[in-house]
Amino acid sequence: MDVDQQRLRSLKGLKWSKYDPDILPAWVADMDFPPAPEVVSAIQEMVDLGDFGYRFHDADLLIPTWCDWIERSHGWRPQEDECRTFTSSMQALEAVMVLHSQPGDGVALFSPIYMPFRTAIEQAERRVIDIQLQGPDWKFDGERFTDALDPGTRVVLFCQPHNPTGHVYTQKEIDEFAAIVEDRDLIVISDEIWADITFDGIRHLSLFPNNRALRDRTITVGSASKAFNLAGARCCVAHVGPTATRVELDKFPDHYFGVNSSFGAAATVAAWTRAESWLQQVKETIERNRNYLHDRISKETSGIEMHLPEATYLAWLDFSKTNLSDNPSKELLEKAKVALEPGKKYGTQCGTFARLNFATSMEILELILDRIFEVVTE
Repeated sequence: MDVDQQRLRSLKGLKWSKYDPDILPAWVADMDFPPAPEVVSAIQEMVDLGDFGYRFHDADLLIPTWCDWIERSHGWRPQEDECRTFTSSMQALEAVMVLHSQPGDGVALFSPIYMPFRTAIEQAERRVIDIQLQGPDWKFDGERFTDALDPGTRVVLFCQPHNPTGHVYTQKEIDEFAAIVEDRDLIVISDEIWADITFDGIRHLSLFPNNRALRDRTITVGSASKAFNLAGARCCVAHVGPTATRVELDKFPDHYFGVNSSFGAAATVAAWTRAESWLQQVKETIERNRNYLHDRISKETSGIEMHLPEATYLAWLDFSKTNLSDNPSKELLEKAKVALEPGKKYGTQCGTFARLNFATSMEILELILDRIFEVVTE
């Protein structure tokens, strides 16, 4: 998969525009690869026709297209009349969280975790129930989960596969999680937007179909945003398992949660119907980058530690045994001219970590690592 650095430098997207030209960005979760030609074609057709009016064709196809994709890719089919569309995964998460809790109620998450989860809880005046995952494998710990819950906890925010660690929860972990959730009568919002990027033959397991106890208490959030690099499309589909949640959502006016744009819907439908071969090529490139990154970190005597991610295109790097253990991303930005996501954004216990996005060319990835190792081994 080719990457044109001149093109990247001309982009107005946040990843390549935030920092000065001498900085190599590997922070926010955007790929550096050009979008799928099928997606570009779908949008280009609208532009060529000047088709900017009340165009609902693709928006009407979002739910059945997503259900087809899930069935084809992950072996279960969401019931179409139980699905709803949103403008983003975070909007879906926030809407359901607010419906199922009151200010002061507890909302559980597993840290390190994608930082907007915590922000959403705090801005909604709910309490963060932080269950800290333990490295190096970041597996679910039922005892730790149970101990953290209190009678005021109402909702669990789940991330499968997990961002930033790249862990894919197994059937055993899901079963243990489900038993506790059922016992405590909790609602689960499962963010599964990374479901299509797993490695080594590992299957993504959606929560809803893989444990009966979760079926009437799980909302599954899906999007083409990560697998097809379409974060700007602002398009999300969610399967809403609990009947009560669907009833509450349907009480709101039609436009209360916004509607998907024609361009975002067209891009998303094209991705799920025509761009599977593009995704396969991208996954092969990402997996090769992952293996190179892990092998090189393992062989270098820099002190950096990295658990091999089972999914995503994100590396969760531990700098605790290096000379950058205090604030690695800040030091690397200043000294190596490399931008990584600060670990402390993902949890109070993560100050020695940084997240590296390896969805780029091998040339850029090698240069990023050269710069990092030069600073770390000073």
